[in-house]
Amino acid sequence: MAYSHLERANDLEPSDGHRHLLEFCPVHREENFEPPFFVVSRHADVLAALLDPEQWRNGRGPGVFEQVGGVLGSADDPDHRRQRRVLQDGFRPAAIASLSERIDEIGIRLWTKAFSRDGEGDFVRLFSFPFPAEVIAELLGVEPEDRDKFGEWSDDIVNGLGGGDLELVERANVGIYRIVDRLVEDRRRILSEGGEPPDDLVSVMTKAHVAGELSHGEVRRLSQQILVAGHETTASLISLMLYRLIMNPRLVDELRADPTLIDSAVEEFLRFDSPVQGLFRTNENPCALADVEIDAGSKVQMLFAAANRDPRVWDRPDDIVLDRFASGGRPHLAFGWGVHHCIGNALARHEARFALRAMLATFETVELVGDVEVNFPFILRGLTTLPIRWTVRSTPAMA
Repeated sequence: MAYSHLERANDLEPSDGHRHLLEFCPVHREENFEPPFFVVSRHADVLAALLDPEQWRNGRGPGVFEQVGGVLGSADDPDHRRQRRVLQDGFRPAAIASLSERIDEIGIRLWTKAFSRDGEGDFVRLFSFPFPAEVIAELLGVEPEDRDKFGEWSDDIVNGLGGGDLELVERANVGIYRIVDRLVEDRRRILSEGGEPPDDLVSVMTKAHVAGELSHGEVRRLSQQILVAGHETTASLISLMLYRLIMNPRLVDELRADPTLIDSAVEEFLRFDSPVQGLFRTNENPCALADVEIDAGSKVQMLFAAANRDPRVWDRPDDIVLDRFASGGRPHLAFGWGVHHCIGNALARHEARFALRAMLATFETVELVGDVEVNFPFILRGLTTLPIRWTVRSTPAMA
């Protein structure tokens, strides 16, 4: 029976499927989908594609279906470069550092509300899902009363990338665009009156729109993409980190013994459980990969998660080695690479470090008390449920 990537893509432990692809079919044609598509798994092949954006295009959508008219990660140069130039200053490490107090205030409020005493509940709903959603809403400038639906809308849009209900995607977009339109209108009024709008990303994009650097449609779609990309993947990373700590208690002991490993540990969790399993590219011209002929215009999933487990690159690829990135070394591909390297990587790293420190500072014990469920879209990897029971340390200290 022919191997199916889709049958293994949503396994709780996907490494067996990755090993099969890496060893036996580094360029795999997935027939159990309509339309069929290719999957590229080896690090060298994935990296080469990411470094050749003229051949491997983003503009026909990062998902399995054709999608035109996208922005940033779903666009090609020169549009991609123009849009990224507007946003890049707000996502640089220095900018995220300046926002760290606001981000941490959100994290502390949510964490303390959920974990100030011994208890039991779903970690995804208690913290890993709402935390990045609130942070992104704060950075965009969305009012608190408009934030309740953001997480649900983000889920619906992500599911659509892997073949989910497109009516829900459209409904989510309408909701997001309605909020963004109101925010843009408010900021245009402030600017027209000679005032200074709030310090947020919608203000940055509104100024660019007034200056003719972005269309109104681009402001809408960029806001949507920032929400989805900044919420889903970070929520997945945080919940997967806790899952790994529960399953490997020695990691907790190592991190408590040497807290300087926190930064390296986040990078290792990103490599080990890449929240973005793999985005799609479309080849401009016919080509051959690993002796497989690929017609022009084919949808090809660049499987970052498998590349991050490639034994040709990583020693002990299926082990979590907390100091693997302590002294630099080859970077992982969890955020992609090249011109489309994730613009929000510094924000995601900051939120993950906050969450990891909070776990280590708070939980005396933590255990699973139910089934762990993996999310639906095979493009991303995350947990929809992580039911836990915990006790708190006698003197928890939030970092």
